[in-house]
Amino acid sequence: MPLSRITVLIVALTALCAVLPAAAVEQTDLAGYPTAREPGTTLRPGAAVTDAGALALRGPVDDRQYVTGPGDRLSIVLWGKSTVTHTATITPEGELILPGVAPISVGGMALFEAKREIIRTFGEIYRNVEISVSLSGLRTVRISVLGNVVAPGEYTGTALDLAGEMIERAGGLGEGASTRNISIRRADGEEALVDLIRYRNVGDMLANPPILDGDVVFVPQAVSYVRIDGAVAWPGSYELGPDDTLASLLEIAGGFARGAVRDTVFLHRFVDSRTTRAVAVDMADASLLGLRLADGDQVYVRAEHEWREARSVLVEGEVLHPGPYGINEGADRLSDILSLAGGPTDRASLRDARIVRSVIEDDPDREFKRLDSMSVDDMGETELAYWKSRMRDEPGMVVADFGRALSGDITHDVLLLNGDTIIVPRISLTVNVGGHVASPGRVPHVPGERYSFYVKSAGGFESGARRNAVKVICSGSGEWVPAGDAGSLEPGDEVWVPERREGAVWRMLREVAVFAASIATAYLLIDQATK
Repeated sequence: MPLSRITVLIVALTALCAVLPAAAVEQTDLAGYPTAREPGTTLRPGAAVTDAGALALRGPVDDRQYVTGPGDRLSIVLWGKSTVTHTATITPEGELILPGVAPISVGGMALFEAKREIIRTFGEIYRNVEISVSLSGLRTVRISVLGNVVAPGEYTGTALDLAGEMIERAGGLGEGASTRNISIRRADGEEALVDLIRYRNVGDMLANPPILDGDVVFVPQAVSYVRIDGAVAWPGSYELGPDDTLASLLEIAGGFARGAVRDTVFLHRFVDSRTTRAVAVDMADASLLGLRLADGDQVYVRAEHEWREARSVLVEGEVLHPGPYGINEGADRLSDILSLAGGPTDRASLRDARIVRSVIEDDPDREFKRLDSMSVDDMGETELAYWKSRMRDEPGMVVADFGRALSGDITHDVLLLNGDTIIVPRISLTVNVGGHVASPGRVPHVPGERYSFYVKSAGGFESGARRNAVKVICSGSGEWVPAGDAGSLEPGDEVWVPERREGAVWRMLREVAVFAASIATAYLLIDQATK
Protein backbone atom coordinates (compact mmCIF):
# COMPACT_ATOMS: atom_id res chain seq x y z
CA MET A 1 0.00 0.00 0.00
CA PRO A 2 1.48 3.45 -0.87
CA LEU A 3 2.81 5.51 2.02
CA SER A 4 0.54 8.22 3.32
CA ARG A 5 1.52 11.83 2.94
CA ILE A 6 2.27 12.17 6.61
CA THR A 7 4.55 9.13 6.64
CA VAL A 8 6.50 10.51 3.71
CA LEU A 9 6.94 13.85 5.48
CA ILE A 10 8.12 12.25 8.71
CA VAL A 11 10.71 10.21 6.85
CA ALA A 12 11.89 13.32 5.01
CA LEU A 13 12.20 15.30 8.21
CA THR A 14 14.17 12.55 9.86
CA ALA A 15 16.58 12.37 6.97
CA LEU A 16 17.01 16.13 6.88
CA CYS A 17 17.81 16.29 10.60
CA ALA A 18 20.49 13.66 10.09
CA VAL A 19 22.33 15.66 7.44
CA LEU A 20 22.09 19.12 9.01
CA PRO A 21 25.52 20.56 9.85
CA ALA A 22 26.50 20.20 13.45
CA ALA A 23 26.86 23.98 13.74
CA ALA A 24 23.18 24.43 12.96
CA VAL A 25 22.05 22.57 16.08
CA GLU A 26 24.92 23.18 18.49
CA GLN A 27 23.43 25.84 20.80
CA THR A 28 23.64 26.60 24.48
CA ASP A 29 20.90 24.68 26.26
CA LEU A 30 19.04 25.40 29.49
CA ALA A 31 21.57 23.43 31.46
CA GLY A 32 24.21 26.09 30.93
CA TYR A 33 25.08 29.20 28.96
CA PRO A 34 28.25 31.15 28.38
CA THR A 35 28.57 33.99 30.86
CA ALA A 36 32.21 34.75 30.23
CA ARG A 37 32.50 38.25 28.84
CA GLU A 38 32.78 38.85 25.15
CA PRO A 39 35.58 41.00 23.70
CA GLY A 40 35.10 44.62 24.70
CA THR A 41 32.92 43.93 27.73
CA THR A 42 33.87 44.07 31.40
CA LEU A 43 32.75 42.40 34.58
CA ARG A 44 32.92 43.89 38.04
CA PRO A 45 36.01 42.60 39.91
CA GLY A 46 34.94 39.57 41.89
CA ALA A 47 31.67 39.20 40.00
CA ALA A 48 30.55 35.60 39.79
CA VAL A 49 30.78 33.92 36.38
CA THR A 50 28.45 30.98 35.86
CA ASP A 51 30.16 27.95 34.36
CA ALA A 52 28.57 25.91 31.58
CA GLY A 53 26.21 23.40 33.08
CA ALA A 54 25.53 25.60 36.13
CA LEU A 55 22.75 27.92 34.97
CA ALA A 56 20.41 28.46 37.89
CA LEU A 57 16.80 29.24 37.03
CA ARG A 58 14.35 30.86 39.45
CA GLY A 59 11.72 28.36 38.31
CA PRO A 60 9.95 27.32 35.12
CA VAL A 61 10.13 29.92 32.36
CA ASP A 62 6.89 31.87 32.22
CA ASP A 63 5.93 31.70 28.55
CA ARG A 64 3.76 34.78 28.94
CA GLN A 65 6.67 36.85 30.25
CA TYR A 66 9.57 35.48 28.22
CA VAL A 67 10.05 37.29 24.90
CA THR A 68 11.70 35.26 22.14
CA GLY A 69 14.48 36.61 19.99
CA PRO A 70 17.41 35.67 17.71
CA GLY A 71 19.46 32.85 19.20
CA ASP A 72 16.68 31.18 21.20
CA ARG A 73 16.42 27.48 20.44
CA LEU A 74 13.04 25.78 20.16
CA SER A 75 12.24 22.08 20.07
CA ILE A 76 9.23 20.94 18.02
CA VAL A 77 7.91 17.42 18.61
CA LEU A 78 5.48 15.71 16.21
CA TRP A 79 3.53 12.75 17.56
CA GLY A 80 1.82 10.53 15.03
CA LYS A 81 2.44 6.95 14.07
CA SER A 82 6.02 7.77 14.97
CA THR A 83 7.64 10.61 16.89
CA VAL A 84 9.93 13.20 15.35
CA THR A 85 11.78 15.89 17.28
CA HIS A 86 13.24 18.86 15.49
CA THR A 87 15.35 21.63 16.98
CA ALA A 88 15.66 25.01 15.33
CA THR A 89 17.20 28.35 16.27
CA ILE A 90 15.55 31.71 15.66
CA THR A 91 17.55 33.53 13.01
CA PRO A 92 18.94 37.06 13.34
CA GLU A 93 15.89 38.20 11.34
CA GLY A 94 13.60 36.71 14.01
CA GLU A 95 12.43 33.79 11.89
CA LEU A 96 12.23 30.09 12.52
CA ILE A 97 13.34 28.04 9.51
CA LEU A 98 11.82 24.58 9.43
CA PRO A 99 11.84 22.01 6.64
CA GLY A 100 8.65 21.71 4.68
CA VAL A 101 7.11 24.96 5.92
CA ALA A 102 7.54 28.61 5.14
CA PRO A 103 9.67 30.67 7.57
CA ILE A 104 7.72 31.53 10.71
CA SER A 105 8.27 35.00 12.17
CA VAL A 106 8.41 34.64 15.95
CA GLY A 107 11.09 37.15 17.07
CA GLY A 108 9.77 39.64 19.61
CA MET A 109 6.74 37.53 20.49
CA ALA A 110 5.98 36.27 23.95
CA LEU A 111 6.93 32.61 24.10
CA PHE A 112 3.32 31.45 24.35
CA GLU A 113 2.48 33.44 21.19
CA ALA A 114 5.44 31.91 19.34
CA LYS A 115 4.30 28.44 20.39
CA ARG A 116 0.79 29.13 19.19
CA GLU A 117 2.03 30.42 15.83
CA ILE A 118 4.26 27.37 15.23
CA ILE A 119 1.48 24.93 16.17
CA ARG A 120 -0.99 26.79 13.92
CA THR A 121 1.42 26.67 10.96
CA PHE A 122 2.12 22.95 11.33
CA GLY A 123 -1.53 22.24 11.96
CA GLU A 124 -2.48 23.65 8.59
CA ILE A 125 -0.18 21.15 6.88
CA TYR A 126 -0.45 17.98 8.96
CA ARG A 127 -3.53 16.13 10.20
CA ASN A 128 -3.86 13.68 13.06
CA VAL A 129 -0.57 14.82 14.57
CA GLU A 130 -0.01 16.15 18.07
CA ILE A 131 2.45 19.07 18.10
CA SER A 132 4.33 20.51 21.10
CA VAL A 133 6.83 23.33 21.22
CA SER A 134 9.29 24.05 24.05
CA LEU A 135 12.18 26.40 24.73
CA SER A 136 15.34 24.27 24.85
CA GLY A 137 18.11 26.87 24.70
CA LEU A 138 18.50 30.48 25.81
CA ARG A 139 20.00 33.17 23.67
CA THR A 140 22.64 35.55 24.92
CA VAL A 141 21.93 39.24 24.58
CA ARG A 142 24.13 42.30 24.61
CA ILE A 143 22.97 45.42 26.42
CA SER A 144 24.45 48.71 27.61
CA VAL A 145 24.52 49.76 31.26
CA LEU A 146 25.15 53.50 31.44
CA GLY A 147 24.87 56.43 33.81
CA ASN A 148 25.86 56.43 37.48
CA VAL A 149 27.30 52.92 37.78
CA VAL A 150 30.82 51.94 38.75
CA ALA A 151 31.82 50.53 35.35
CA PRO A 152 29.48 51.67 32.56
CA GLY A 153 29.74 49.72 29.30
CA GLU A 154 28.33 46.82 27.31
CA TYR A 155 27.51 43.53 28.98
CA THR A 156 26.13 40.16 27.94
CA GLY A 157 23.50 38.08 29.66
CA THR A 158 20.41 36.07 28.87
CA ALA A 159 16.83 37.11 28.36
CA LEU A 160 16.12 35.77 31.84
CA ASP A 161 18.55 38.15 33.57
CA LEU A 162 16.96 41.04 35.45
CA ALA A 163 17.97 44.65 34.98
CA GLY A 164 19.25 44.78 38.55
CA GLU A 165 21.60 41.87 37.86
CA MET A 166 23.08 43.70 34.89
CA ILE A 167 23.65 46.77 37.07
CA GLU A 168 25.55 44.52 39.49
CA ARG A 169 27.68 43.27 36.60
CA ALA A 170 28.51 46.90 35.89
CA GLY A 171 29.95 47.19 39.39
CA GLY A 172 26.78 48.34 41.10
CA LEU A 173 25.37 51.79 41.67
CA GLY A 174 27.63 54.81 42.02
CA GLU A 175 27.45 57.33 44.86
CA GLY A 176 24.16 59.22 44.85
CA ALA A 177 22.71 57.02 42.11
CA SER A 178 18.99 56.62 41.67
CA THR A 179 17.49 53.40 42.95
CA ARG A 180 13.88 54.02 41.92
CA ASN A 181 14.00 55.96 38.66
CA ILE A 182 16.22 53.74 36.51
CA SER A 183 15.07 53.43 32.92
CA ILE A 184 15.37 50.70 30.30
CA ARG A 185 15.28 52.03 26.76
CA ARG A 186 14.15 49.22 24.48
CA ALA A 187 15.35 48.74 20.93
CA ASP A 188 11.79 49.37 19.67
CA GLY A 189 11.70 52.79 21.35
CA GLU A 190 9.59 51.80 24.34
CA GLU A 191 10.76 52.44 27.93
CA ALA A 192 10.47 50.41 31.11
CA LEU A 193 11.06 51.56 34.69
CA VAL A 194 13.34 49.85 37.20
CA ASP A 195 12.58 50.47 40.89
CA LEU A 196 15.10 48.44 42.88
CA ILE A 197 13.72 49.53 46.26
CA ARG A 198 10.22 48.42 45.39
CA TYR A 199 11.58 45.15 44.03
CA ARG A 200 13.59 44.54 47.21
CA ASN A 201 11.08 45.74 49.83
CA VAL A 202 7.80 44.70 48.23
CA GLY A 203 8.85 41.82 45.96
CA ASP A 204 7.29 43.45 42.91
CA MET A 205 8.83 41.59 39.95
CA LEU A 206 7.50 44.19 37.52
CA ALA A 207 9.80 46.72 39.20
CA ASN A 208 12.87 44.76 38.06
CA PRO A 209 12.06 43.48 34.55
CA PRO A 210 14.20 41.10 32.50
CA ILE A 211 16.48 42.52 29.81
CA LEU A 212 15.94 42.26 26.06
CA ASP A 213 18.29 42.44 23.10
CA GLY A 214 19.77 45.88 22.60
CA ASP A 215 18.43 47.37 25.84
CA VAL A 216 20.06 50.45 27.32
CA VAL A 217 19.84 50.50 31.12
CA PHE A 218 20.38 54.07 32.27
CA VAL A 219 20.97 54.98 35.93
CA PRO A 220 20.45 58.70 36.64
CA GLN A 221 21.39 60.67 39.74
CA ALA A 222 18.80 60.71 42.53
CA VAL A 223 17.43 64.21 43.02
CA SER A 224 14.20 63.99 45.06
CA TYR A 225 13.56 62.38 48.42
CA VAL A 226 10.76 61.84 50.91
CA ARG A 227 11.01 60.62 54.50
CA ILE A 228 8.90 58.37 56.69
CA ASP A 229 9.46 57.99 60.43
CA GLY A 230 7.81 56.40 63.40
CA ALA A 231 6.02 53.07 63.70
CA VAL A 232 6.84 51.53 60.30
CA ALA A 233 9.04 48.54 59.54
CA TRP A 234 11.82 50.44 57.75
CA PRO A 235 11.75 54.16 58.62
CA GLY A 236 14.11 56.51 56.80
CA SER A 237 14.64 58.55 53.65
CA TYR A 238 13.51 57.16 50.30
CA GLU A 239 14.05 58.44 46.81
CA LEU A 240 10.82 59.80 45.42
CA GLY A 241 9.56 57.47 42.72
CA PRO A 242 7.30 58.35 39.81
CA ASP A 243 3.65 58.60 40.89
CA ASP A 244 4.54 57.92 44.54
CA THR A 245 1.60 58.24 46.93
CA LEU A 246 1.23 57.99 50.67
CA ALA A 247 0.04 54.40 50.22
CA SER A 248 3.00 53.38 48.04
CA LEU A 249 5.48 55.00 50.47
CA LEU A 250 3.96 53.05 53.37
CA GLU A 251 4.25 49.92 51.26
CA ILE A 252 7.95 50.26 50.44
CA ALA A 253 8.65 51.20 54.09
CA GLY A 254 7.33 47.77 55.08
CA GLY A 255 3.92 48.90 56.29
CA PHE A 256 2.84 49.63 59.84
CA ALA A 257 4.96 48.24 62.67
CA ARG A 258 3.55 46.63 65.80
CA GLY A 259 1.77 49.15 67.95
CA ALA A 260 1.32 51.73 65.19
CA VAL A 261 -1.62 54.12 65.34
CA ARG A 262 -3.21 53.08 62.07
CA ASP A 263 -6.19 55.37 61.77
CA THR A 264 -4.29 58.63 61.22
CA VAL A 265 -0.82 59.57 59.99
CA PHE A 266 0.68 63.02 59.61
CA LEU A 267 2.09 64.47 56.42
CA HIS A 268 4.37 67.52 56.61
CA ARG A 269 4.83 69.39 53.35
CA PHE A 270 7.07 72.40 52.71
CA VAL A 271 5.20 75.59 51.92
CA ASP A 272 8.45 77.52 51.46
CA SER A 273 12.16 76.75 51.80
CA ARG A 274 11.97 76.32 55.60
CA THR A 275 8.37 75.97 56.77
CA THR A 276 6.18 72.88 56.59
CA ARG A 277 2.44 72.49 56.94
CA ALA A 278 1.07 69.45 58.77
CA VAL A 279 -1.87 67.49 57.39
CA ALA A 280 -3.62 64.76 59.37
CA VAL A 281 -4.42 61.98 56.92
CA ASP A 282 -7.42 59.80 57.66
CA MET A 283 -6.32 56.32 56.58
CA ALA A 284 -9.92 55.37 55.84
CA ASP A 285 -10.08 58.05 53.13
CA ALA A 286 -8.95 56.41 49.88
CA SER A 287 -8.53 59.77 48.17
CA LEU A 288 -6.00 60.88 50.77
CA LEU A 289 -4.14 57.58 50.58
CA GLY A 290 -3.73 58.25 46.87
CA LEU A 291 -2.31 61.71 47.52
CA ARG A 292 0.74 62.27 45.30
CA LEU A 293 3.92 62.98 47.27
CA ALA A 294 6.33 65.83 46.56
CA ASP A 295 10.05 66.32 47.12
CA GLY A 296 10.80 66.91 50.82
CA ASP A 297 7.53 65.47 52.15
CA GLN A 298 7.75 63.91 55.61
CA VAL A 299 5.37 61.25 56.89
CA TYR A 300 5.08 60.47 60.61
CA VAL A 301 3.37 57.37 62.00
CA ARG A 302 2.60 57.48 65.70
CA ALA A 303 2.96 54.52 68.07
CA GLU A 304 0.76 53.45 70.95
CA HIS A 305 2.44 54.11 74.30
CA GLU A 306 4.05 50.92 75.62
CA TRP A 307 1.92 48.82 73.27
CA ARG A 308 2.13 45.18 74.34
CA GLU A 309 5.53 45.79 75.86
CA ALA A 310 6.94 42.67 77.52
CA ARG A 311 7.51 43.34 81.22
CA SER A 312 9.46 40.99 83.42
CA VAL A 313 11.67 40.68 86.47
CA LEU A 314 14.61 38.38 87.15
CA VAL A 315 14.83 36.22 90.26
CA GLU A 316 18.33 35.09 91.23
CA GLY A 317 19.81 33.04 94.04
CA GLU A 318 18.25 30.78 96.63
CA VAL A 319 14.75 30.14 95.28
CA LEU A 320 13.45 26.84 93.92
CA HIS A 321 13.03 28.11 90.36
CA PRO A 322 15.26 31.11 89.59
CA GLY A 323 14.86 32.89 86.27
CA PRO A 324 12.77 35.55 84.49
CA TYR A 325 9.09 36.05 85.30
CA GLY A 326 6.50 38.17 83.52
CA ILE A 327 4.70 40.81 85.55
CA ASN A 328 1.90 43.32 85.35
CA GLU A 329 3.33 46.62 86.55
CA GLY A 330 1.30 48.20 89.30
CA ALA A 331 -0.31 44.88 90.24
CA ASP A 332 2.30 42.19 90.92
CA ARG A 333 4.22 42.37 94.20
CA LEU A 334 7.38 40.81 95.60
CA SER A 335 5.50 37.98 97.31
CA ASP A 336 3.63 37.11 94.08
CA ILE A 337 6.84 36.52 92.15
CA LEU A 338 8.60 34.74 94.99
CA SER A 339 5.61 32.39 95.12
CA LEU A 340 5.88 31.74 91.35
CA ALA A 341 9.59 31.05 91.84
CA GLY A 342 8.74 28.33 94.37
CA GLY A 343 9.71 30.37 97.42
CA PRO A 344 13.09 30.59 99.15
CA THR A 345 15.16 27.49 99.81
CA ASP A 346 16.21 26.40 103.28
CA ARG A 347 19.63 27.98 102.61
CA ALA A 348 18.22 31.41 101.69
CA SER A 349 19.10 34.50 103.70
CA LEU A 350 15.95 36.65 103.62
CA ARG A 351 17.75 39.12 105.85
CA ASP A 352 20.26 39.80 103.07
CA ALA A 353 17.83 39.56 100.15
CA ARG A 354 17.33 42.69 98.10
CA ILE A 355 15.66 44.20 95.05
CA VAL A 356 17.75 46.10 92.51
CA ARG A 357 15.81 48.43 90.21
CA SER A 358 17.20 49.03 86.73
CA VAL A 359 15.21 52.22 86.19
CA ILE A 360 16.72 54.67 88.66
CA GLU A 361 14.78 57.86 89.25
CA ASP A 362 16.69 61.08 88.76
CA ASP A 363 18.04 62.14 92.15
CA PRO A 364 20.85 64.67 91.75
CA ASP A 365 22.71 64.67 95.08
CA ARG A 366 24.67 67.93 94.84
CA GLU A 367 26.14 67.53 98.32
CA PHE A 368 27.59 64.11 97.48
CA LYS A 369 29.02 65.47 94.24
CA ARG A 370 30.65 68.32 96.18
CA LEU A 371 32.17 66.00 98.77
CA ASP A 372 33.29 63.52 96.11
CA SER A 373 35.44 66.25 94.55
CA MET A 374 37.16 67.02 97.86
CA SER A 375 40.10 65.42 99.63
CA VAL A 376 39.14 63.27 102.62
CA ASP A 377 41.46 65.34 104.82
CA ASP A 378 39.42 68.45 104.02
CA MET A 379 36.12 66.94 105.16
CA GLY A 380 34.61 67.44 108.54
CA GLU A 381 33.63 64.36 110.56
CA THR A 382 29.94 64.61 109.60
CA GLU A 383 30.78 65.24 105.96
CA LEU A 384 33.11 62.23 105.90
CA ALA A 385 30.46 60.00 107.46
CA TYR A 386 27.88 61.15 104.90
CA TRP A 387 30.31 60.64 102.00
CA LYS A 388 31.19 57.13 103.17
CA SER A 389 27.52 56.27 103.58
CA ARG A 390 26.66 57.38 100.06
CA MET A 391 29.69 55.55 98.65
CA ARG A 392 28.25 52.33 100.08
CA ASP A 393 24.87 52.87 98.48
CA GLU A 394 24.04 50.44 95.68
CA PRO A 395 22.34 52.27 92.77
CA GLY A 396 18.74 51.20 92.39
CA MET A 397 18.50 49.43 95.76
CA VAL A 398 14.87 49.10 96.91
CA VAL A 399 14.37 48.69 100.65
CA ALA A 400 12.24 45.66 101.48
CA ASP A 401 12.02 43.17 104.33
CA PHE A 402 11.50 39.87 102.53
CA GLY A 403 10.44 38.03 105.66
CA ARG A 404 7.69 40.53 106.39
CA ALA A 405 6.63 40.63 102.74
CA LEU A 406 6.15 36.85 102.70
CA SER A 407 4.24 36.99 105.96
CA GLY A 408 1.69 39.39 104.45
CA ASP A 409 3.01 42.81 105.50
CA ILE A 410 1.88 45.00 102.59
CA THR A 411 4.22 47.81 103.60
CA HIS A 412 7.22 45.64 102.66
CA ASP A 413 5.55 43.76 99.78
CA VAL A 414 7.00 45.99 97.07
CA LEU A 415 5.18 46.61 93.80
CA LEU A 416 7.58 45.47 91.09
CA LEU A 417 8.63 47.30 87.94
CA ASN A 418 9.86 46.03 84.60
CA GLY A 419 13.57 45.17 84.78
CA ASP A 420 13.73 44.65 88.56
CA THR A 421 16.13 41.99 89.83
CA ILE A 422 15.24 40.06 92.97
CA ILE A 423 18.38 38.66 94.62
CA VAL A 424 18.08 36.05 97.38
CA PRO A 425 21.63 35.19 98.54
CA ARG A 426 22.73 32.09 100.40
CA ILE A 427 22.93 32.52 104.15
CA SER A 428 26.44 33.40 105.37
CA LEU A 429 28.11 31.39 108.11
CA THR A 430 30.76 33.99 108.94
CA VAL A 431 31.24 37.52 110.28
CA ASN A 432 33.74 39.72 108.49
CA VAL A 433 36.23 41.69 110.59
CA GLY A 434 38.07 44.52 108.84
CA GLY A 435 40.17 47.59 109.56
CA HIS A 436 42.87 47.89 112.21
CA VAL A 437 42.96 44.37 113.60
CA ALA A 438 45.87 41.94 113.54
CA SER A 439 44.33 39.43 111.10
CA PRO A 440 41.41 40.93 109.20
CA GLY A 441 39.14 38.43 107.47
CA ARG A 442 36.12 36.18 108.01
CA VAL A 443 35.46 34.58 111.37
CA PRO A 444 33.00 31.66 111.78
CA HIS A 445 29.70 32.85 113.22
CA VAL A 446 28.93 31.82 116.76
CA PRO A 447 25.34 32.48 117.84
CA GLY A 448 24.96 34.98 120.68
CA GLU A 449 28.48 36.45 120.48
CA ARG A 450 29.06 40.21 120.38
CA TYR A 451 31.58 42.22 118.34
CA SER A 452 34.40 41.89 120.90
CA PHE A 453 34.48 38.13 120.39
CA TYR A 454 35.09 38.55 116.69
CA VAL A 455 37.74 41.26 117.17
CA LYS A 456 39.59 38.93 119.55
CA SER A 457 39.24 36.06 117.05
CA ALA A 458 40.83 38.31 114.40
CA GLY A 459 43.96 38.83 116.56
CA GLY A 460 42.78 41.84 118.52
CA PHE A 461 43.22 45.56 117.94
CA GLU A 462 46.28 46.88 116.14
CA SER A 463 48.24 49.84 117.41
CA GLY A 464 46.51 52.99 116.25
CA ALA A 465 43.04 51.42 116.27
CA ARG A 466 40.24 53.71 117.38
CA ARG A 467 38.68 51.34 119.89
CA ASN A 468 35.83 53.60 120.95
CA ALA A 469 34.59 54.05 117.37
CA VAL A 470 34.13 50.42 116.25
CA LYS A 471 31.08 49.96 114.02
CA VAL A 472 28.98 46.97 113.06
CA ILE A 473 27.58 46.93 109.52
CA CYS A 474 24.34 44.98 109.50
CA SER A 475 24.21 42.64 106.52
CA GLY A 476 20.48 42.93 106.03
CA SER A 477 20.03 46.71 106.00
CA GLY A 478 23.59 47.91 105.43
CA GLU A 479 23.13 50.18 108.47
CA TRP A 480 26.22 51.21 110.47
CA VAL A 481 25.62 51.03 114.23
CA PRO A 482 27.98 51.58 117.18
CA ALA A 483 29.44 48.21 118.09
CA GLY A 484 28.31 48.52 121.72
CA ASP A 485 24.70 48.91 120.59
CA ALA A 486 24.74 46.05 118.06
CA GLY A 487 24.08 43.25 120.50
CA SER A 488 24.79 39.73 119.32
CA LEU A 489 25.90 39.62 115.69
CA GLU A 490 24.18 37.80 112.86
CA PRO A 491 25.77 35.82 110.00
CA GLY A 492 27.02 38.18 107.30
CA ASP A 493 27.50 41.16 109.63
CA GLU A 494 30.78 43.06 109.43
CA VAL A 495 32.87 44.57 112.22
CA TRP A 496 34.82 47.66 111.18
CA VAL A 497 37.71 48.95 113.34
CA PRO A 498 38.74 52.46 112.19
CA GLU A 499 42.16 54.04 112.43
CA ARG A 500 42.77 56.78 114.99
CA ARG A 501 42.81 60.18 113.28
CA GLU A 502 44.98 63.03 114.51
CA GLY A 503 43.11 66.00 115.92
CA ALA A 504 43.48 69.41 114.36
CA VAL A 505 45.72 70.69 117.25
CA TRP A 506 48.11 67.75 117.08
CA ARG A 507 48.29 68.03 113.29
CA MET A 508 49.17 71.75 113.61
CA LEU A 509 51.84 71.10 116.27
CA ARG A 510 53.42 68.37 114.11
CA GLU A 511 53.54 70.68 111.11
CA VAL A 512 55.08 73.51 113.24
CA ALA A 513 57.71 71.11 114.58
CA VAL A 514 58.64 69.97 111.10
CA PHE A 515 58.88 73.59 109.93
CA ALA A 516 61.06 74.58 112.95
CA ALA A 517 63.36 71.63 112.36
CA SER A 518 63.86 72.65 108.74
CA ILE A 519 64.74 76.25 109.82
CA ALA A 520 67.25 75.00 112.36
CA THR A 521 68.89 72.74 109.79
CA ALA A 522 69.21 75.61 107.32
CA TYR A 523 70.74 77.86 110.05
CA LEU A 524 73.36 75.28 110.94
CA LEU A 525 74.35 74.82 107.31
CA ILE A 526 74.75 78.56 106.81
CA ASP A 527 76.71 78.91 110.07
CA GLN A 528 79.16 76.16 109.06
CA ALA A 529 79.63 77.67 105.61
CA THR A 530 80.58 81.15 106.99
CA LYS A 531 83.27 79.96 109.44
